[in-house]
Amino acid sequence: MKQHSKISALSCLVCRNRHAWTPQLFVCPDCGGNLLVELRPDALQATGGVWRDPTQTGVWKYAPLLPLETTEGRTPLTVGGTPLLEFREKIPGGPGRLFFKDDSRNPSASFKDRAGAIALAYAVEMNAPRIAGASTGNAGSSMACLAASIGRQATVFVPKTAPRAKLTQLLLYGAAVVRVDGVYDDAFDLCTRVCKERGWFNRNTGANPYTREGKKTVSFELVDQLGEQQPDMVFVSAGDGNIFSGVWKGFRDLLDFGVIQRMPVLVAVQSDKSNAIALAHQRLLDGVPFAEALQPVSATTIADSISVDLPRDGHGALRALEDCGGFALQVSDQEILEAASYLASKTGIFAEPAGACATAGILKYARTKGFKGNETVVSLVTGSGLKDIDSLLKAAPAAIEVPKDYDAAMKILETAL
Repeated sequence: MKQHSKISALSCLVCRNRHAWTPQLFVCPDCGGNLLVELRPDALQATGGVWRDPTQTGVWKYAPLLPLETTEGRTPLTVGGTPLLEFREKIPGGPGRLFFKDDSRNPSASFKDRAGAIALAYAVEMNAPRIAGASTGNAGSSMACLAASIGRQATVFVPKTAPRAKLTQLLLYGAAVVRVDGVYDDAFDLCTRVCKERGWFNRNTGANPYTREGKKTVSFELVDQLGEQQPDMVFVSAGDGNIFSGVWKGFRDLLDFGVIQRMPVLVAVQSDKSNAIALAHQRLLDGVPFAEALQPVSATTIADSISVDLPRDGHGALRALEDCGGFALQVSDQEILEAASYLASKTGIFAEPAGACATAGILKYARTKGFKGNETVVSLVTGSGLKDIDSLLKAAPAAIEVPKDYDAAMKILETAL
């Protein structure tokens, strides 16, 4: 087996054992844990030590630090390169500078396009016969969208409760949609078994280390957009833990290659109705062994994209928290809906509940702890509100009802406005 030109090894996030790269090695052969892609120390040699390619846009701008050897399989859609918007108002107890990274601007309106773009390109490089994955909606619609853009069909396993908007996306993108009579974890397990027995490319979060390699590009962009400076803190919505570990991996790569000088503090924000990572992190602080800390919960949060019983990349998130000195923060579903309303009315960013969860964490931290006041803080907005209108309607104010008669309507409006 030839060596990969950019990957030196795959290391387990649970038992820490390192393994030589092989194309289809996705989980640790020793303990079954999730794997981390380790880049070769000379990965930038071919680019003269340059970590960005100014001739490219979106995630491909950072191709020198992506574990791909060819340009085959790249989606023609623009993934990444999303705006970083500075908040002009001062939140009581808030940071000195607050930015919102709006990843709802991606092709399928979700942060998951970053993972999908790199996973799809890797699958094409490996000549995979079919690409499949389990999803609560966003990862699946992303995969279906990107696969369609290069003439492929994705197979997506979703729980029966997947929101209509996300299911509609999947079907119109031409995916083969498998609705599983159960929750996300059931869809995940069924997909994993089918992929193993059929030899399909398993894009499942946590089970595929290359999704993390796509998600890390957001950290590259943050440093790029902040003038090669790392933020002090980044708040990230956390469900299965893969976005969180991806954000950490991006900053870790930049630190290892000397682009930044220190790690930001990363904050994993979870709904208190889907809080397995937060509980596991507290167990670690209490001295519970790493391999035993992560336990399933019964998730019921309104934020469906982060509603997970057993986080499939929970160990990755815990390693990230351990490495960066970060912490987990729990918010209520009501606080998430209020944050979605706050984002929309104050910034014009329309986020689904899971996409507003990180902002809910910032607002809660400002209210309960208080920032020092000189930090640069980023909130990741991971998905569009158009993904889950039904949930967001619960936070929307009522419309003003008026008759069609002008005078009668104006009397009501003068009072209401």
